[in-house]
Amino acid sequence: MSTKAVANFIAETSFEKLPPEVVVQAKKAIRDVIGVSIAAHKDRAVQASRRMAVSRGGKKESTLIGIGMKVPCEMAAFVNTVMASTLDMDDGSMGLPGHPRVHRGHPGGIVIPSSLAVAEREGATGRALIEAVVAGYEVALATAWMIGVTVLAGRTGTYGAAASAAKLLGLSREEIISALNIAEAHCPSPTYAFIWDQTDMTKEAPAWAAMTGVTASLLAQAGFRGAPTIYDLPESDKKPIAALGNEWEILGLYFKSYSACRLAHASIDGVLEITKEHELDAQSISAITIGCSPQKGLNMSNSRPANIWQAQYSIPFIIGAALVDGEVGPGQIAEDRLGDKLILHEAEKVKLVADSEVDALLPDMFAGRVEVETKDGRRFQTFKRYPKGDPENPLAEEELSDKFKKLVTEVVGANKAEELAMLIDRLEKLDNIEGLIEKIRYLDK
Repeated sequence: MSTKAVANFIAETSFEKLPPEVVVQAKKAIRDVIGVSIAAHKDRAVQASRRMAVSRGGKKESTLIGIGMKVPCEMAAFVNTVMASTLDMDDGSMGLPGHPRVHRGHPGGIVIPSSLAVAEREGATGRALIEAVVAGYEVALATAWMIGVTVLAGRTGTYGAAASAAKLLGLSREEIISALNIAEAHCPSPTYAFIWDQTDMTKEAPAWAAMTGVTASLLAQAGFRGAPTIYDLPESDKKPIAALGNEWEILGLYFKSYSACRLAHASIDGVLEITKEHELDAQSISAITIGCSPQKGLNMSNSRPANIWQAQYSIPFIIGAALVDGEVGPGQIAEDRLGDKLILHEAEKVKLVADSEVDALLPDMFAGRVEVETKDGRRFQTFKRYPKGDPENPLAEEELSDKFKKLVTEVVGANKAEELAMLIDRLEKLDNIEGLIEKIRYLDK
């Protein structure tokens, strides 16, 4: 039974057996997700989900990052996943190089908040947290590989959250099988119908996936059972299951530089590259043409987003922000910038057109073509095959560290940001992750 093989992998994952590069990558991922989460401390979606969780009461098990209150662990997983995913700066994956490439969702923003919530409840060590995070990533990404088409984060993230929680709860192999079965039965799979220009706080259902996966493991521990999973379907590709513990999908993550849908990143890279190389400012540019896939990119043409979540899917708005500020982060994709006249003026210069070469590269890669025309008649063009942050075009450690420090410093100050980074760097030495939780329990300066 293939579900049993997945359960065996989860049960047998141990820090001592993890390749050193996997441990390093897991700590990078934890640092990245925590940094993005801290940056979202004042986000409207985060505040709303906190209010809901606090109003429900319940056993005080796990911390709501930023406000210090404790709620049941599955509720903390829900709220803190909203926090990790709302800015659209959490990691993702197109698959480990050499494996079939297709977008496999955003595992970190689900797996890491879920792991932190259950690890706090259980008083786990830093090593146990790393084990759970790795198990969660591998199961989520292997499941996406098995599905074989682009998936929404919430669908496969449920399996990852269940795997992480099961690991931290110390479930038996039979209980882990039950946790996966239960997760299978309840994983969210929302439609793409309104994701482009009518999306809102729910996005790809990551928070529901976190709560569902954690709850699935708690139910299994309590004796609840479920039907077989996707892993047992006769037609399912079993290569992803065979790869578990042998080929580490976590090494194929991409990390984001921008607060935007991954489909927009190649275009942002291209615009910033051209403006820097040719010393152009926004006032000198008359038009920008973005070559997109008609399947996806052309859907991101809304130049007047109504909220920050729509802005994350708006290539014109994102490019406008890049031209005005030279970056696309939480400071640009923000409520008080949606009506920014400078950004909206630059957004009007952006035209999206169908590009057959970009389209042909799907689903393997999210490429983009950029042409910038200046007011004095010059034209500059670039084609970006791999956005910055992909394994083929990686962010250097210094760049990842700078991303974390910038995001966190703006919320808690430079000293606390440095202390937190140092603590995560030695995570495997913590006898109890309470020390880590203490650093993120309250975030106001």
